[in-house]
Amino acid sequence: MEPVRETYGLMPEGTDVLMYLVLIPFALVFVYGVFYRLRTIGVRSFRELVSNIVSGLPEMARYGLLQRKVVGEKLAGAMHLLIYSGMIALFIGTTLVFIDYDILRLLGLRMLRGDFYLLYEFVLDVMGLALLGGLSLLFYRRFIKHEERLRNRTEYAMVLAGLLFIGVSGYVLEGVRLALEPRPWGDWSFVGQSLSKAVFSSFPAPFLTTFYQGMWWSHAVVAFAMVALLPYSSLGHLFSTLLNIAVNAPKQLPLGKMNTPFRIDELDPTAEIKLGFRTIAELSWMQKLGLDACTDCGRCEAACPAYAAGTPLSPRDIVQKLKKAIWSENGGDRDVFASGLIDEEEVWACTTCSACIEACPVLIRPMDYIVEMRRALTLEGKLDKRKTAMLTNLSRYGNPYGFDPSEKQKFFQELAAMGAKTLDENPDAEYVYWVGCASIYDSRGREIAKNLVKILVKANLSFAVLGDGETCTGDPARRIGEEGRFQELALQNVETFKTRGIRKIIVNCPHCFNTFKKEYRDFGLQLEVLHHSQIIGELLRTGRIKPVRPLAEKITLHDSCYVGRINDEFDAPRLAVKSAARPGGFVEMRRVGRNSFCCGAGGSTYWYEVKRRDRESVIRLREALDTGADVLALECPFCMQMFADAARITGAEQKLKLKDIAEIVAESLEPS
Repeated sequence: MEPVRETYGLMPEGTDVLMYLVLIPFALVFVYGVFYRLRTIGVRSFRELVSNIVSGLPEMARYGLLQRKVVGEKLAGAMHLLIYSGMIALFIGTTLVFIDYDILRLLGLRMLRGDFYLLYEFVLDVMGLALLGGLSLLFYRRFIKHEERLRNRTEYAMVLAGLLFIGVSGYVLEGVRLALEPRPWGDWSFVGQSLSKAVFSSFPAPFLTTFYQGMWWSHAVVAFAMVALLPYSSLGHLFSTLLNIAVNAPKQLPLGKMNTPFRIDELDPTAEIKLGFRTIAELSWMQKLGLDACTDCGRCEAACPAYAAGTPLSPRDIVQKLKKAIWSENGGDRDVFASGLIDEEEVWACTTCSACIEACPVLIRPMDYIVEMRRALTLEGKLDKRKTAMLTNLSRYGNPYGFDPSEKQKFFQELAAMGAKTLDENPDAEYVYWVGCASIYDSRGREIAKNLVKILVKANLSFAVLGDGETCTGDPARRIGEEGRFQELALQNVETFKTRGIRKIIVNCPHCFNTFKKEYRDFGLQLEVLHHSQIIGELLRTGRIKPVRPLAEKITLHDSCYVGRINDEFDAPRLAVKSAARPGGFVEMRRVGRNSFCCGAGGSTYWYEVKRRDRESVIRLREALDTGADVLALECPFCMQMFADAARITGAEQKLKLKDIAEIVAESLEPS
């Protein structure tokens, strides 16, 4: 006998027709659900949807089909990969059965026969085990290990039970079939063959036949029901996540860049300004699709420093609550704050570190919704005294600290004494060193700037400083939601740069670095922007500076969010630190690179009080202490201020020294 697929071998005649009659209502429920879901999130044009999907096919393949970000975690990644690959394989297997029986058979042809059929049986047995293995891991993580980030809901348990039933019943049917009708090629279906011999061989044939037919229909109906419920249950993420990746990924702004909703220098004075959103109805269908794609996996929450510090914020909760409003009656028209759906304290707790965006496997951007809600609150003046004071300082003094400009003049005189000329004195300078507010007005930040100047002078680099021409970049205003104040400062700086012909700048503040590099492009400014770690790294690589005295202490490095995760610079800071460290004197923390943990100063939270159980900086400082390092190397003046406070609070000042990379390198350049 030639091996061939026997689709309805043990079922009564006419089962194939009856099966399709049973399938019809389930299919109608599924189709209605798909259209209902798309209509609810606001998709009105099928053509628009398809065109967006086509443009995002590469991202869909990379992050959806190939699961590029999902597999980043070992246990969770293995679990998802097993379930995902198992379900796809079984779907393909079912599709092949349909083609073989319902199309090719009617034409007198068969595909599932001979060696191909034997391979088909073997592969499906293997992939069925993969599915059950993944589901077992999911059961373990949810109901035995009780992972904190995995929430247990009745819906999730029912979906898991349904998938387990489909997987197990498939093998049971295979085992019973081989017990009733043994085949020479039965070993290719190795799971079913094993069950046949170990479990079903002793049962009488009439019983097995009845049992088989009942199990066959149970398997089919549960499978039909799972498919029908796809648009209405958490299983819907199989489609919504793929759609979100395809539709939104190609249009997403780079990390660290907020959208520019208007240009104040181009506004009609009579135009009404609209910023952010307070209702779901104000979101575009693509923004709603991003919310709908959330799988409630909790990865964003696990990565969020504000959540770890015990603030009111959970990026997962923000997205889930907004998603729930999409589907609730009149939820789209309710004010998210007035209705109590979102607490204002949640929105103000975000440090804009982008860890939630980095962690999301389906490219949802919780932070984007948060900053847009901030904009809406700020537009309505919903700001406390400290936020208002910071914005007032920017307008009155050109810096968020509120210091008189005379303080700036005094410090630039100190830098001049070290060899830093102003742009007026050196108009042909290749680089302009933008010192930044934190390094002008904070005493600890001044030491960072002085050491950087020392390095630049020693390297004989052609540079100058702006002096009185410096004013805040506006980053604190934009992150707090005050777009107008940000643009006033941005346009002022852009005019200065263009007037002075500045094309290359060096900054030691990651927030200035990001603002110049990404935000100012919308205002017609193209600059080559270098963080001070990058220029130091370049000077080291080219031999213009050479460390001669390695530091004796063991050093660890904190990756600041706006240099590392947001602007992809990880190598230069390490080159700088390692060049100054003794052999074996550099050690990494547990969370590094893209997974680094925010100090808690971003998103303008440095300028106001956030309710928290613990400080983000204290949590991170403990991680640094765990390495056994003597020095914590930093690349941001705000990180320096945050960790200095953390060291003082925890009493770690004597255990761990805080040094900027410029200080570390400058120290290694000079003899004892």
